[in-house]
Amino acid sequence: MSNEDALLKVTDLKKHFPLPRKKKKQEQAYVKAVDGVNFYINAGETLGIVGESGSGKSTVAKLIMQLLQPTDGQVVFHGNDVFTQSKKDRKQTQKKLQMVFQDPYGSLNPRMTAKEIVTEPLLIHEKLSKKELELRALGLLEEVGLGMQHLNRYPHQFSGGQRQRLSIARAIALKPDLIVCDEAVSALDVSIQAQILNLLKQLQKNYGIAFIFIAHGLPAVKHISDRIAIMYAGKIVEIADKEEIFKNPKHPYTKALLNAVPPSHPRLRKEKTLVQGETPSFDITTSGCPFYNRCMNAKEDCKTNAPELIEHEKHHEYACHYPEQASNREN
Repeated sequence: MSNEDALLKVTDLKKHFPLPRKKKKQEQAYVKAVDGVNFYINAGETLGIVGESGSGKSTVAKLIMQLLQPTDGQVVFHGNDVFTQSKKDRKQTQKKLQMVFQDPYGSLNPRMTAKEIVTEPLLIHEKLSKKELELRALGLLEEVGLGMQHLNRYPHQFSGGQRQRLSIARAIALKPDLIVCDEAVSALDVSIQAQILNLLKQLQKNYGIAFIFIAHGLPAVKHISDRIAIMYAGKIVEIADKEEIFKNPKHPYTKALLNAVPPSHPRLRKEKTLVQGETPSFDITTSGCPFYNRCMNAKEDCKTNAPELIEHEKHHEYACHYPEQASNREN
């Protein structure tokens, strides 16, 4: 992976959480929630990050947003490492790097009206008159499909989809360059999910916003992403253009995620091999492939020799000694 002009670049990012010791002299064990993640995202691009629960994708989001400090590694945004930058640069980063959470109700202050919620970032970062704030608030709500009648409502007076629209309005208030969406549609009905995804695509078209879109399944990211990264056990195991992931998956875990998605055409419904077993314990150190115990293609060397994430084909990186063959699967 190399892109010197990237908007955001993540290099060897790690987050290891210490586990409680049962005995004082016991060697310290760690949960390796994120263990050497590398990727970049360009301006105006959408990168989907997909993985089952426990893959580390949400921890990556929190690290990018500086809600957690890393064990090691870098997150460089607009040329500055977000963990070591000056206070002046940090304030600018906070303006240009925003987040939309999975639970809109939990991320919105229940004592604030919609107008107060969307103008709070403006009060912190910009000097505007009361009239200007009201106009900006109305404009932001209209931008996400809400209106004047919603200005003085509280979060509990909105539906789930409307609350997520309100969260998005707050996120775009400072005209960010990148928004991290952590499972932003997973709690919504399918029809509402489609509306929110279309809204995000329209905002991207209007303002050139880049998105990191995190999800536990492939259907949502297929609709919105330019490239997709597959995470497993704290690592990225495959990353490629969207079309490559769906038509030419190389890692067996990616293939398993695709098999979990029902094909749209009945003729394509055939016997599938779904991934078996549970995600490995993060506190167990292994020198081999983390997917070894669940992989249909695994051989003896996979147990002791961990594959590296490298570019085997143009713009297609994967970490596997025995990759899948192209299946040309269509949905």
